[in-house]
Amino acid sequence: MADARIRKESWFSHTEHLVVMHGNRRVAEHAYRRRAVDEPGDIFSVTKSVLSTLVGSAVLDGRFRLEATVGELLGRSVPGAVKQVSMRHLLTMTGGADPSGDCDIDAVMALPGGWVDTLLSAPRLSAPGAQFRYDNGAAHVLAACLARALGEDPEVYAARRLFAPLGITRWHWPRDPDGLPYGFGHLQLSPLDLLALGRLWLAGGTAPGGRRLFTAGYAADATREHSAGGPPECAGYGFLWWVTEMAGHATYFAGGYAGQHIVVVPSLALVTVTTGAEVALGANWRPALDVVHGIVAAASRELGADDG
Repeated sequence: MADARIRKESWFSHTEHLVVMHGNRRVAEHAYRRRAVDEPGDIFSVTKSVLSTLVGSAVLDGRFRLEATVGELLGRSVPGAVKQVSMRHLLTMTGGADPSGDCDIDAVMALPGGWVDTLLSAPRLSAPGAQFRYDNGAAHVLAACLARALGEDPEVYAARRLFAPLGITRWHWPRDPDGLPYGFGHLQLSPLDLLALGRLWLAGGTAPGGRRLFTAGYAADATREHSAGGPPECAGYGFLWWVTEMAGHATYFAGGYAGQHIVVVPSLALVTVTTGAEVALGANWRPALDVVHGIVAAASRELGADDG
């Protein structure tokens, strides 16, 4: 049904992949365009959920504290209004910065350098923790804080601590002019890599083979609703994960432009990955997340039938 909708309905014509894992079984794997399911592509803002995963690993390793502040980690050059913004505030996008104007991420990306300093200089619209605002800049500042706390490049840490345990061998992570990997988007991973990431979260941080990459407590905290959230996904928000319900089941998901999504439904042991091609977006495109609702509903009915 989901596959048929994607093939038939024109607003899904940009969709590249649909991969579904139910329990330990891959029940669907479709590639609708030229890119294979094991070929990396731009995951846009799903990068933020990868960053959240790295934060969880760093917390487990004792190298990162959620209550640490930007002032503690980035030093005296941090403007006074930003010094008390904590890592938890950045993870939940409640840091209070104005993410528009000169601090809109597209404007910042046009600069020849100093991206983090520019983002730190953003006007403050609310006190830390008071209000959710979707903020690409907050994720990049978080990446800078993570780099400082780790004392090593976040990509090097990711290669060793996350990608290797998940069997991820091919990726590309763009960097800002000062050498920091983007915290906000444009990491390139394959649909199967995204599936592995979703399965890791479904397992509460335990990778295949039993290695723990972050604690079950961190997983629970990261995927609960810390605020009602808002655009662009119009769902609740955790630690760089969106939080919602599908077919009556608690659900969390990573979301990126052009239809990149990892959807995890723990009560159904269900992980769904969709990707889309930015270059193929039509005027009335919809993310294949719309189709995922149907997949979750079908899995829920199957569970009900089994219980009956």
